[in-house]
Amino acid sequence: LAVGMSAYWMLEYPDGGPLQWTVGFALVAICWALIRNAFEKLARPVSAQADVTNVDQDVMTQLKMPPQPHLEIALDPPTGLHWSNPSTAYRFENEFCSGEYIFFHPPTEGEVSKAKLDFADYFKGKSRIWELRVQFNFKQAPSADRDLFFGTESEEYVPLSAAAKQVLGLCVATVKAAVGGLYHSPGDDPKRMLAGEEVEKPGFSLPLWAFDQFIVTPEGEARPDLMDRQFQSMGSKRYGRVKQYVQEMSELRQNITAGPTYTFAFWGTSRFADIINWRLVGVPMVGPIDLDKFIGRPPLHCVLYDLAPSEKGEKRHLHSRKRYYFRAAIWSSLHRPRWERMQALTGGALQRPPETASAGKARKRGLASRWEQLLGRAALNCCGDFASLRTASQKA
Repeated sequence: LAVGMSAYWMLEYPDGGPLQWTVGFALVAICWALIRNAFEKLARPVSAQADVTNVDQDVMTQLKMPPQPHLEIALDPPTGLHWSNPSTAYRFENEFCSGEYIFFHPPTEGEVSKAKLDFADYFKGKSRIWELRVQFNFKQAPSADRDLFFGTESEEYVPLSAAAKQVLGLCVATVKAAVGGLYHSPGDDPKRMLAGEEVEKPGFSLPLWAFDQFIVTPEGEARPDLMDRQFQSMGSKRYGRVKQYVQEMSELRQNITAGPTYTFAFWGTSRFADIINWRLVGVPMVGPIDLDKFIGRPPLHCVLYDLAPSEKGEKRHLHSRKRYYFRAAIWSSLHRPRWERMQALTGGALQRPPETASAGKARKRGLASRWEQLLGRAALNCCGDFASLRTASQKA
């Protein structure tokens, strides 16, 4: 609006003199201030702008939840509430497999770890900002005709503006450049689907070789400790040998069977996802952006699944075609799902009522207040500058 007004002013009154040009540039400056404020708002830590579900202190004590910022995890099927940087790996089991996993990152402020792995020392000199390690013992081998995928799923379709679509396009291109093969879907808009038609949820899916490391342990041998300080020297890694690694992973996929332990580690795209602060970071030409702009409210689901062969040319990764071997809902302790959703995800592990921050109302009041302050300052500055220019013009 400011750019349009300044352009109109300059074209309509080309001989307006210094005052006309000064006012025009002032309008452009106001426009720049508004844009900069918008990006600063997107870059703010999510705790300052989001709906927050606060967990009662008694619940935190009962579950031994860490007080500092952390990632919270709820598995499917529900096994209670887990979190990042644990002292030991968490166990999981479903109808297709069993195993262990850990999700870890550099210690946040005030964190005192009792884990065997020194998280602070581990991340020194690394560009990654988190890592996931997961082990599988398959109860039955995944069918050879079903491709395996690792990635994320959102819970709901999120309508995106043209600007958000452009940013998302940059993110997709960045991930493809960093990892390689990628299947991305913005999901199906339920409002545009026929009654009873299955919809695809938004998601990013990577081929199995997108894992950065894998270890195969024959049946009967001791499997790797996910907290082992020598873990990175084990098995096969992708870095610096992508073509050979892809071939190794392809052979692994064809030979997965029940009995051995399969261990995978992933960190390749972590530098783009600051999930503690729930932001996208490090994408070229794009500042830090709130993840909610693209996925809606938390949680985000981290998944490993295989996909049934396509029927009638179907290319979408529909839920009915998937078989999940690992499915974990994740969110930041700074930005939790609504209380009812947390209860469902954790299987009722959180029994006491929360102290809820006034969700949507607080967000709207805060946002309105910030815009009122900005527009007020812009108006005052503009009026002040105009008055000064008028006075100077009269003196001249």
